[in-house]
Amino acid sequence: MLTSYRLAPPILTWREDGAPHSNQFDDVYFDKEAGLEETRYVFLQHNHLYERWKDLTSPSFAIAETGFGTGLNFLCAWQAFIEHAPADATLHFISVEKFPLSREQLINALKMWPSLTEQSQELIKHYPQLSHGFHRIELAKGRIQLTLWFGEAQDGFAELNADIDAWFLDGFAPSKNPDMWSPTLFKHIYRLSHQGTTFATFTAAGIVRRGLQDVGFEVRKVKGFGHKREMAVGELNQQTNSFPERMAQGQAWFNVRSSHPYSHKASKHVLVVGSGLAGATTAASLANQGIKVTVWEQGGEIACQASGNPQGMLYPKLGSQDTPVNRFYLAAYLYASQLYSSLDENKAFWDQCGLIQRPTNEKERTRFATMLASGLYPKAVMQPKQDEKDSLFLPLSGWVIPTRLCETLLNHKNIEVQLNTQLVSLNKEEPPSLPWQASHQTGTHAFSDIVFCTANDTNRVDYLPNTPAYPIRGQVSYLPLEAAQAACEGQNELHTPYVICQEGYVSPALEDTFHFGATYDLKDQDENVREEGHARNLRMLETLLKLKANTLKVEDCGGRVSFRCAIPDYTPMVGPVFNPEIIESHYATLSKNAKWKSDKVAEVSNGLFLNIGHGSRGLVSTPLSASYLTSLITGEAAPIEQRIINRLHPSRFTVRNLKRQ
Repeated sequence: MLTSYRLAPPILTWREDGAPHSNQFDDVYFDKEAGLEETRYVFLQHNHLYERWKDLTSPSFAIAETGFGTGLNFLCAWQAFIEHAPADATLHFISVEKFPLSREQLINALKMWPSLTEQSQELIKHYPQLSHGFHRIELAKGRIQLTLWFGEAQDGFAELNADIDAWFLDGFAPSKNPDMWSPTLFKHIYRLSHQGTTFATFTAAGIVRRGLQDVGFEVRKVKGFGHKREMAVGELNQQTNSFPERMAQGQAWFNVRSSHPYSHKASKHVLVVGSGLAGATTAASLANQGIKVTVWEQGGEIACQASGNPQGMLYPKLGSQDTPVNRFYLAAYLYASQLYSSLDENKAFWDQCGLIQRPTNEKERTRFATMLASGLYPKAVMQPKQDEKDSLFLPLSGWVIPTRLCETLLNHKNIEVQLNTQLVSLNKEEPPSLPWQASHQTGTHAFSDIVFCTANDTNRVDYLPNTPAYPIRGQVSYLPLEAAQAACEGQNELHTPYVICQEGYVSPALEDTFHFGATYDLKDQDENVREEGHARNLRMLETLLKLKANTLKVEDCGGRVSFRCAIPDYTPMVGPVFNPEIIESHYATLSKNAKWKSDKVAEVSNGLFLNIGHGSRGLVSTPLSASYLTSLITGEAAPIEQRIINRLHPSRFTVRNLKRQ
């Protein structure tokens, strides 16, 4: 368990020629005179990438690297891939870095390579916060997918769910950084590799060659670059385990992979059921990867259910301890903030104004103080609100107009949206490339995969196993700014530049109207807006705006009722749908030994997926969930940790019930 997600940038010395030098490892990041040539010689040429990309038949290619450093290897690979690979192919580049450079250090380092300026500027623009964990970045209009792990190398590869085609074994020299080259690291390099995976490394050190040979790689020495006499290259000639088995790591019941992940994207046609936040983000993520998507929405408008509130907030509710769920929400929060900013630079539907989180009681006040004192989060993520005692400030947060966000996401050439269209039946046929036959009111259509973003309607789909999802009624209220000011009679200016959260929330006024709430009504199925709901919301608003009680009037309010989709463990259900009976049968040993391990996969992914249960945090969690589901449908590298994959898995309740027996 981590005590802090913070990562400090390395201490560098800048040499006279402008090249960065690591004070900790007493080594240079690159040679100013030959950095580009060395990268191309060692990693591109000796992994035979130019030839492999020219003849690439699979829809994507995955490279993994030890030591991101200044990103020079990545930028060279990006530039070469665009030049040599087919125009519809995607490069996935996964790199780990224990001491990531700050944005300012990265700018200084990369200005030395004018031939990479176009790539460098885009990388710098999207460079993530220095926070522990995976960071997924989409570049070059989605053709280049960069996944960065900030933390220990072996921890990053242990959490990685991916199938690697080539390895760049870089980093500081083994003599300067021996801790990285551990037996555990080599075991994960083998686990993540398939037959034919290649590697190249600048070093010929025995610790590296023996480590690779011990796990099954063929290793040979070749001439090194420049004055270096030798370097090592090789490939994996035999891999006895399938992709799902290699990803199992003893927990095969949480498999998310197919045995044949490389069907071409052009042959896929995905049905997304639902056009709310989960559906819109999923459709957009798939479409950006060149996949044809059809969206069926049973209502008459996009995002007409819980995602249809006029104003929402990016509010992650981060915890005070390191847990898989907290890691998910931290990663999702950073991803969503970056996505919304890139989608809406003109603030048409997104305003990164920041968010104040006030404590609701003494226990929460103590928890906030502990979080700040421990330095659990980077200051860019969370800091004290200077003029509000005991409160937190989240500078990356803000407010969103969810319907405009969904409309923007769904406005894509690869997406067709069909309103007033309800899924009425589902059948599977073998073995066509589009096996799923989905019917609506007037016809039947074939799809390769189906993603159910159906929230509280999921249990009404006959083909799917029941989920523990349940609805929670929420009433939001609207109050014209003019009416609020008239009722206040000068008590307060009624202006908030930030989103404020406590018992409820209020956002900065949108079109001269406050949007606030929301009620949290368990076991209440009333779809009507009620005055007593407005009264409760007004009391919360008065507290948030520091007004006297009963200042604001119910009769001035409008409102909307919707139903959140909640899960008992407060974590979304995202991933492939499996038959509970098969899991119970094949993994019955768990009922006798909850610590039992198995890599024997009983069921591979068959093209049905869930994306539900985001509750009141959908603006935070749905974009990263969509990126994750896209990786499963395309067979590419997952953007989240394996421990998070397990916690999101739709079969987790079946597994828990087995263990409880």
